[in-house]
Amino acid sequence: MKQLGHLQEYTLTLTTKAPVFVGSGVVYGKMDYIFDAVRKTVSFIDQTQFFQLLIDRDLIDKYESFILNKRSTENKRPTENEHPTDTIQYFLKNICKLDAKTINSLIVNRVSAADALDENHSLQKIQAFIRRADGRAYIPGSSLKGCLRTVLLTNMLLRDSNKAEPINIKQLESKYLHTLQITNKQSDMVNSIMRGISISDSEPIDEKSMILASKIDSLPDGFENRINVVRQCVAPETKITFRLTLDQNILSGANILTELREAIRAFDAFYIQEYNSYFAIKKEFEDLFRDDFIVLGGGSGFFAKNLIYPFYAPNHAKAVKTVSQSMQRSFKKHKHEKDIEYGISPHTFKITEFDRFAYPIGLCQVTIQ
Repeated sequence: MKQLGHLQEYTLTLTTKAPVFVGSGVVYGKMDYIFDAVRKTVSFIDQTQFFQLLIDRDLIDKYESFILNKRSTENKRPTENEHPTDTIQYFLKNICKLDAKTINSLIVNRVSAADALDENHSLQKIQAFIRRADGRAYIPGSSLKGCLRTVLLTNMLLRDSNKAEPINIKQLESKYLHTLQITNKQSDMVNSIMRGISISDSEPIDEKSMILASKIDSLPDGFENRINVVRQCVAPETKITFRLTLDQNILSGANILTELREAIRAFDAFYIQEYNSYFAIKKEFEDLFRDDFIVLGGGSGFFAKNLIYPFYAPNHAKAVKTVSQSMQRSFKKHKHEKDIEYGISPHTFKITEFDRFAYPIGLCQVTIQ
């Protein structure tokens, strides 16, 4: 810890115990990457260089013709051992007749695809990880702060035995987080302790630590539903560092760091008992949940990001009924009427697979020093 006047600066380190995804909103299609089926890698194409090459080599007409033909046959799947002909790889090599050196000059970065893609059956769209202006992957401090805010509120709700319905997130924040008494109106954001907690964006993530991972829904009975989604993720066992700064001029000496550590442990115990325990796959993940952890990022599931379960605790059945009814209204085709029978809602554990190992997506060990 560094003391800089009224500022206390800590290093917060996340060690990914599973693939972690923080999306940018960008989606790569088959004309944006090259899949190497032998090395099991995906190489992303620099689109600016690609279109400049088309202009320099007078290939625009060939490209337009290729795209039109691709659209007319895009629903046709290649047969076994037949290479797809609607990819940028096929266009550059077979139509433009470019050599390997020229093709490699268009590559901006390369990631391990492991078993997320299959050349013959599933060259899918890839959801991209968020990146800085210079192209390097990172995790925004706002994403981590939002996660820790939920962790703090979960612990505060679990400690409160006198909670009044209905659930209203703004009222919950006012009650539990707006405790600084700077103004007489508790709902004013200026009263929130979160103003005294600052988290930097992470240090850039090494490109060698980026992978592709699939999306899988695991049911309580162990049945797995593989979703047609591939995400660019941070690989397991990657260390990601942030600066955590506490402003004691705002916090008035409050020991927020102790509160945060206690909240993480309370969240972890609650997550394992009230969520993990309802799924058969939990046995595969027992070793991953031994250290202090948080669940971060996209695709990591409803439970870790919502306050309904801690609000109704210890009445788990009421929380399940409330979530199930909400899910039935929002997702009519997903059979959430069965959630009561399963004892958990939503009735899916969000997992992923990388290099033939299953992981609970978004799981990170957290240390603060």
